[in-house]
Amino acid sequence: MKKPNHLFIVGFMASGKSTFGKRVAIELGYQFIDTDKEIERQEGKTIPQIFEEEGEQYFRRLEMKFLKSVSDFKVNTVFSTGGGMACNQYRINRMLNLGKLIYLEIDVKSVINRLKNAKQKRPLLSNLSEDDLSKKINSMLNKRKKYYEQASQSISALNAKKINGLSLDR
Repeated sequence: MKKPNHLFIVGFMASGKSTFGKRVAIELGYQFIDTDKEIERQEGKTIPQIFEEEGEQYFRRLEMKFLKSVSDFKVNTVFSTGGGMACNQYRINRMLNLGKLIYLEIDVKSVINRLKNAKQKRPLLSNLSEDDLSKKINSMLNKRKKYYEQASQSISALNAKKINGLSLDR
């Protein structure tokens, strides 16, 4: 079996992409990069600060800039992507050309439960009531699924503790 050079973990916010990605990277002996953390490092600002000061479109351009740099990575890498990075056909195609995509699926109720306990605020969901939060997440998830589902493999975020079912054929 030929392992891909790069794996991209995609899915909605709070699906556990970073936790799962770290585990996969350790198991495979790959480097691990959380794309949001890397963008924060490069910009010297948090994601909420970037959204507040520069806006979502600016942040999406930073994600694209990061994706363009991935071809320069010479080390096999697992990338945990931000929830919106995969939500553009050009970016999806770029990731598919660079490696394999794994989609961590999660339901609205689980996202809400995880966000209630989250340490960091999500810029796209700040200041919403629980009812509005549920509606917003449902709407966003429905719009994003068509991108996430282009991944070569889907795994339930609720069962992502096991990576032995992961198929790594390219």
